[in-house]
Amino acid sequence: MSKYSPLSDHFASLTQDTWRPTFTDIELLLGSTLPKAARQPAWWIGEGKTHQSAWLDHDWRVSAVGDGVVTFRRARAHDIQPQVLKTAAESASTQAHVRQNAGVALVAGAAVAAVAGLGVLTAKLLRGRKDA
Repeated sequence: MSKYSPLSDHFASLTQDTWRPTFTDIELLLGSTLPKAARQPAWWIGEGKTHQSAWLDHDWRVSAVGDGVVTFRRARAHDIQPQVLKTAAESASTQAHVRQNAGVALVAGAAVAAVAGLGVLTAKLLRGRKDA
């Protein structure tokens, strides 16, 4: 049983679309204090952290955090992207990033080639002066 199981159970039982508890309300549900990191919005927002599954598993999202209060909203079907769309969006973002970096590399490569060409030209000119 996870430390956040009581919170998960609470989300499973909610019937309204918005829940706005104080940190103290959540601590009473948990039977323990929240970590110091919970005072920062980053602890609540996003996905991938173990404690976040308490609400994400029940289709709730954090819509606001501040002044010791968290606002949770039930996600509607149109608010949740299917995994296929999320993957496609991430892939498109990655491809755009690769294209952007390739363009930068191309410009940098051209600059290096130009400098190298100037170096060769300078060497030939200097050699020509020596010979004269």
